[in-house]
Amino acid sequence: MSRRLSLVFLPLLYAPVGFANDTAWDCKQDKDTKEWLCVGDEKSPAQTEESYPQPARKFSPSLTEPVDMPVVDDTPAPITPARPVKPIAAPVAPVTVQRPKPADVPVVKPPVQPVEPIITQRAKPAEPPAKEETVESFMPFATERKSVDDAPVAEETTPAVSAEKTTRSSSDEPIQLPPAATRATSGSSSTTTANKHSGWNCDSSNEDENWNCQLVGADPKGQAHPVRKVAKESDYSLSLLDPAFDNSDEQNFETLTSKLKYDPWAIDAATQQAKATAETGKNNRDTAPLELTSDFAEIFDNEIGSYLGNVEINRADQHSLSHIANYDKVSQTLDLNGDVYYNEDELALYGRSASIKLASDQSKLRDALFISPATHLRGSSKVVYRDSKTFSRYKGVAYTSCKPGNQDWVLHAEELKLNDISGKGAVKNAWIEFKGVPVFYTPYLSFPKDDRRITGFLPPSLHYTQQGGVGIYAPYYWNIAPNYDATFLPRYLTSRGLILGANFRYLEEMTRGDVKLEYMPDDSQLNRSRYLGAMTNHTVYTPNITSNFDLNYVSDKNYFNQLGNAMALPNFSYLRSSADVNYVREGVSLTARADNYQRIDPQLLVLPYRRLPQVNLNLNHSFKTPVPLDVAMESESVYFQHGTEVNGERLNAKPSIAMPFQTASAFITPRLSLQHTEYFLSKQAVGTVGNISRTLPIASLDSGLFFEKEMNLGGKAMLHTLEPRLFYLYVPYKKQDNIPLFDTAQYDFVFASLFRENRFSGSDRIQDANQLSVALTSRLVDSGTGREKLKLSVGDILYFQDRKVNVSPIYPVETSFTSPIIAELSGELSEHVTFDTGLQWDPSVKDVTRNKYINDITRGKAAIHFINQPNEIINAGYYYRKNSQIPNRLDDIIQSDVSFHWPVYDDWSVVGRWQYSLLYNRTQEGFFGLEKENCCWRFRVIGRHYLSSFTNDTGLVAAGTNQGIAQGQAQTGVFFQIELKGLTGIGERLDEFFERNIYGYRKPTQ
Repeated sequence: MSRRLSLVFLPLLYAPVGFANDTAWDCKQDKDTKEWLCVGDEKSPAQTEESYPQPARKFSPSLTEPVDMPVVDDTPAPITPARPVKPIAAPVAPVTVQRPKPADVPVVKPPVQPVEPIITQRAKPAEPPAKEETVESFMPFATERKSVDDAPVAEETTPAVSAEKTTRSSSDEPIQLPPAATRATSGSSSTTTANKHSGWNCDSSNEDENWNCQLVGADPKGQAHPVRKVAKESDYSLSLLDPAFDNSDEQNFETLTSKLKYDPWAIDAATQQAKATAETGKNNRDTAPLELTSDFAEIFDNEIGSYLGNVEINRADQHSLSHIANYDKVSQTLDLNGDVYYNEDELALYGRSASIKLASDQSKLRDALFISPATHLRGSSKVVYRDSKTFSRYKGVAYTSCKPGNQDWVLHAEELKLNDISGKGAVKNAWIEFKGVPVFYTPYLSFPKDDRRITGFLPPSLHYTQQGGVGIYAPYYWNIAPNYDATFLPRYLTSRGLILGANFRYLEEMTRGDVKLEYMPDDSQLNRSRYLGAMTNHTVYTPNITSNFDLNYVSDKNYFNQLGNAMALPNFSYLRSSADVNYVREGVSLTARADNYQRIDPQLLVLPYRRLPQVNLNLNHSFKTPVPLDVAMESESVYFQHGTEVNGERLNAKPSIAMPFQTASAFITPRLSLQHTEYFLSKQAVGTVGNISRTLPIASLDSGLFFEKEMNLGGKAMLHTLEPRLFYLYVPYKKQDNIPLFDTAQYDFVFASLFRENRFSGSDRIQDANQLSVALTSRLVDSGTGREKLKLSVGDILYFQDRKVNVSPIYPVETSFTSPIIAELSGELSEHVTFDTGLQWDPSVKDVTRNKYINDITRGKAAIHFINQPNEIINAGYYYRKNSQIPNRLDDIIQSDVSFHWPVYDDWSVVGRWQYSLLYNRTQEGFFGLEKENCCWRFRVIGRHYLSSFTNDTGLVAAGTNQGIAQGQAQTGVFFQIELKGLTGIGERLDEFFERNIYGYRKPTQ
């Protein structure tokens, strides 16, 4: 067999030397770099045709798993006509001969290890010749690999010569060169194997109705793998501009993404966890070793190395893959050629060539594609200069934050600079295209690269309200120092005029705060100036001593209603200012406070009392004795001031003692308190006393049991609990109608009210009580996850005497034996559906309109929440409240509440909320809008109908507010937002507004 092979290869050894690109090469070796420099002269067409009866095909290199190929010399001899041969199982012994050398430069080749011949099939003469192209990476000639069982094949091999001063290294395995993919012919796909994913890649777009499948890498054997949509040329048929990245670029972006530790555009929990836990190796580059592997290697004078075929280089977080690499050990310079892929923790690059200086972390790439995973940016550049680990420059750049396959917006710039140290980026002569249409140009643009602050304009804002007209905002941010900054907030209202505003923030070692000012020189409708001032501060003097103040003031009570932004419109009727100093340590809490109120609702008649000042001292201590003992003291001194009402000082002290007994399944806590209150009044009505004293004992006994049972429900392990509870309270009656109401109101009745010692807030009223609260709570808990699947609470108060104390003498004495029976039920119907319900039924309530006792449902609510994805939310609720003691239903509520955020088509979503009063048949508040959001841009527009002020108020502390809400002054507003993610945006920031108004909504992470 060896003899037969020798006869076959013998004519090839003496054949004239030729090159694939039909040039004659004049080669010389540089004395300094030891690098061979060759210059070729093109041969005549006649000579080319004579030497090559059949044109050779050129193949594109790929980065898939290497395919066993024979070593092919850089200068292959002409190929003789093929004849059938049988497959050979045994390896062929190497043949070493001396190749004819050019007269001026000696060229030698080292010996090659024995390889198993690969049976290949040369191109058929009938096929049209393929046009030759210059390959900068200078890849060896190769042919298509075919199966051994195919039709007639020819054997090919290349002789090798021994080397004198050159050391060549190879593995014991057959030498592997990068497989070459056939150049696309007319009507075929131009996608190379390097741009495909591992596994089977199929293309059914050809007219031959075949799938045209190719296997890349290992056979997945039916295992599922993610598939991404790659943009087609037809996707951009309606664009005015050609796509910034063609299909080949998009597929290379896919390959770059697969080489990162995580997908920058993925939003699933696993990807976010991988992103959060990704470790960086940037700081280990100086000490980490350089690891290099390749199919073939040459080392000159132990200084310069040439590596060929699947060249993979690793150092710390740096990884590269290419076809050819040249490494200079002395200068630590690395040159890469041929489908160069480079990635590190914060960058991934692809280019046709790269030059890297390892000592200084400098690099240069031409015709490069890049991905920055931290900023979700990807793009292309004619030249990329990596000047250091922290600074890079891009010439002729185009980039976007859209994921591969999406080019909705692209920024083009003559030059881009990114500085990791300062966190800044800048572009020159930049213009933005959106959906293939140029929309913006700027000669210079600076932007933050990360979350650090930099001076510059912030995204502008635009909205419309009935009172102010169209509002235009143009904020400017000034980064004064690391701990100081300011934002200038000029805005213009078409119906009012110009408003100048500024916000200053400061941060010191002990204190932080901000100052906000607004000034309107002239309101075109009122013909006067208007202003606003606000200041907040928090100071920590020691770990135990802190202080806070929040000061607010406006020029007039209509300021927010007429000049405010409806997105941040306050939902209260007055503006509060306060300041306090606190001392807190274990067992001691001391607070000194002062506050003031300013009316901002024109219809509000009564303001709350000012506290000038208020001092609270609370003490508590637990004694570790055989009988547990807890002692506590609550004390207060406060002066209440009001312009039109009675003023006065209140002193209150409430010592208490309790003995908490508790085990794993039961608890009982008896408690005894004594509350003493003194009043020193001024400006009181004629004939009333100025000094009032009140002392009352309070006794309570709280007890409960815990029962648990493991059970199996539908094949799931569950924990079922029963928690009965009894709470007894006794407080003797004392007449308190002569005490003014400074800060007291009646709590709304909920399940927690069953266990309060006082049903009034503040200290101006202490209820009289001889009552027993009976309650039962049952839970169903998933034993595996600990999630509460179902919770039912039922309770009632049994009264043993009438309740004579009330907030006002106009309310009648409560004589019923029981409180409303309250029931609350909540749980999960599925992983995505939850519900929350409640009901209060009063068996004996007095109807003042009919002057008789009836049984009635006084409270009710039912709400259901469906949250499937962060952007798939539906909430629906019904709320009912009836107070039969207030005439004309002034304190009643019958209201529906629906909110939603739901995708409808192609990343478009509808968003809204509607609160409707079924009692007054009108919308209380509502907004509706459209949202378009994908990986790289967001657009929102909403219209809002809201109430800006009340038209009446009864003056009662706990009643009469609903009528005012129903008849409030309504306004409408329109707001929009457009944001190019990773670049900038225009309009209102609506995320916080959605979080407040839509249950379950969360701000997007990207």
